[in-house]
Amino acid sequence: MSEQQLHKLMEIQYLKGRLDELHKAFPTITNIDRSRKLDARIQKYYDKLKNTDEISYHLYLVERANYAASKGKSKKHIQQLLEDVIPHLQDMELINKIKNQLETYV
Repeated sequence: MSEQQLHKLMEIQYLKGRLDELHKAFPTITNIDRSRKLDARIQKYYDKLKNTDEISYHLYLVERANYAASKGKSKKHIQQLLEDVIPHLQDMELINKIKNQLETYV
């Protein structure tokens, strides 16, 4: 593997890591102005990844879509488990906590 190919692979890995970090940070942003800046930063890294290697860009998009689908499935599974547990509980405080958690899944 040439030094140029190695450099390209490392650049792709770096860009994917930055995108993952920004995607993890994005849900915690509540300030609208900061959210717009973060959107611009995310788009900047997507553009860099696409310019570096278009196949890696498309593979990353597929990876993100698969992650979202998997997370959605897990949420549905957890939601169903919590709904199944509620009738067997006696502690009203715990029941209320579970119901509040279920509302966040909707």
